[in-house]
Amino acid sequence: MEAMAKKNKTEDLNFCFKDIKRFLIEKFLYDNDPESINILLNIYNFEDSVENIYPTYLSLKHLKKDIIKFLKNKEGKELIAYNLSNLIHDDVNRFELLLYLEGYRAGLNANKSVNKLEMLTFKYYDIEDLYIRKKMFNTDISKTDILRLKENLLKEIRRDRKVKKYIHNVVFRFNLRLLKRKIYNLNSHIDKQLMLNLDEDEKNKGEQFVVTNSHLSKEELHGLNKKIVRFLYLDGMKIFENAFWDGINDKLMKRYK
Repeated sequence: MEAMAKKNKTEDLNFCFKDIKRFLIEKFLYDNDPESINILLNIYNFEDSVENIYPTYLSLKHLKKDIIKFLKNKEGKELIAYNLSNLIHDDVNRFELLLYLEGYRAGLNANKSVNKLEMLTFKYYDIEDLYIRKKMFNTDISKTDILRLKENLLKEIRRDRKVKKYIHNVVFRFNLRLLKRKIYNLNSHIDKQLMLNLDEDEKNKGEQFVVTNSHLSKEELHGLNKKIVRFLYLDGMKIFENAFWDGINDKLMKRYK
């Protein structure tokens, strides 16, 4: 009975700890609370020795191009893309930081993958080399077998149902709680733009400048929202994969420090 009581107490503590982490993640992601991410990082440092992370932000430059492509026949599409990117810039950066952090933790705890990298690493470096190195094969991979290992490990991540479900859920909640509202309110953030009148139609005949029609219909806003959600899911997978590989490399380094 005493053992059962201890087990139940441990399970309760773990459950409460998960609730705390979930609360901190939501405060950071949806309320832009920087203190929450600092507390969360301290917790992860205690649990998984997550210390210095260097996320690479991927989205916004490519997102602008996707928006312009989606609105290819729309007047002032560049202005729309610019305004929307500015509107959600900080939100998307927080989204990417969260997924990088979770992918990195997954890499730190993927011991079988770390072991595979370790076996290949000793073909090229000895223990003294590992002790003084600051990075392993995070970005610059010139060894064919290391590159093949990375490709195989990331292919497994892409097929992992738990990873795909996790990223899907993060994107879904992120859109529902924050992104969708901002996108559907985009028209109030788009300024009118004057363009040189090169098309002498009857309506604008004799006018040197005309005002662009940058207003988006409900259908266009709905399509734009779907496009961005799809983009963020694919972007989230890339962020998670890159972070997973970084975590594996850093875990190997920690073994020899």
